[in-house]
Order: sequence, then C-alpha cells, then structure tokens
Amino acid sequence: MGLQEAWRREFRIRLETPRLSLRPLVAEDVEWLTRLYCDPEVNRFLWAEAAGSPERMRREAEAVVELDGMMCRFGHWAIEDRATGVVCGWTELGKLRLWSGPSDEIGLSYVVAPEFWGRGIATEAAGRLLRHALEVLGLECVMAVIMVGNKASRRVLKKLGMRPVGRRAVSGKRLEFFRIEK
Repeated sequence: MGLQEAWRREFRIRLETPRLSLRPLVAEDVEWLTRLYCDPEVNRFLWAEAAGSPERMRREAEAVVELDGMMCRFGHWAIEDRATGVVCGWTELGKLRLWSGPSDEIGLSYVVAPEFWGRGIATEAAGRLLRHALEVLGLECVMAVIMVGNKASRRVLKKLGMRPVGRRAVSGKRLEFFRIEK
C-alpha cells in the first residue's frame, strides 16, 4: 500500500452524527452533484456566477469526483441521511484560495440541496467535519468564507463557534471571512 492510500484510509474516513453519515465522494455521486450545480438557488451564494449548462455542470461534477479520489487529508464528504441513504449535499475541507493570508489556510465549506434547507443539516455536517479537522487532523485553525448577505451560512458558522474576522471584495464579490482556532 502506497503512502497516499495509507493516508487516505486514515483520514478520509466515514464520519457519523446522530442523523447523518459523511463519506468521501464516489463515482456515483456525479449525478446528484450535477443536479446540485445546476440549481440556481444553490448557486446564488457560490463563487461561480451562475449554474451553467447541464453538460458543463456534469463535467465539473466529474472533475470534482475524480480529483477528490486523489485527496488524502482534505476533500469533499457527501452528506447522507442515515435513515434513508439520501444524499443531502456535501461538506469540504480544502485550501482556502480566496484568502490573502498564509498559503496553508484550510477552509470549511458546505452545500445542501434546497429541499433540505432549514433542517440543521449544514450545521450538523459541517460541525462534524470541523471536529475531525481540529481533533484528528490536528489543524490549529480553520477558516470559512461566505458571501455577504448569506444569512443562513452566517448563522451556521456562528453556531459552530467560528468568529468573523473581516470582509473584503474579491473579483467583484463581497465576502465575509470566519475563523476558529483549536
């Protein structure tokens, strides 16, 4: 077994909460990811301008799943309802590309399909992944970035104990930055 596979088995594990199961992405996830990426309500607060064509969004979903398979410590976790097995969205740990701080900043993000909004799924899933980041991965701090005006995500991050650390415009988008330390 190579080093990458050994790391992946140690860190890209299934994570559980009372209601949810978080697991690394698999090839079958392309279908629901494509639907999620095509949803204009979902895309309203994402970095991309808007959902593209279904073909373009499928290619993007395929790329995300393929790249995720190479990640060892970080990446996407599908959020599944433990009772039904239905995928509600994803949560992710990854390099924070929008931050002008040190290049090793790790960001927490999440996307939940609209039919699951308002049920505490983002808070529960992101909270579990955040605990994994701080306790198992040993990160000293984790960042998050949301678009100004995304009140639901702001509430989620504050419930997780993250504190706002600033706002700034990047590529015409007004962003708010959050941070939590171990």
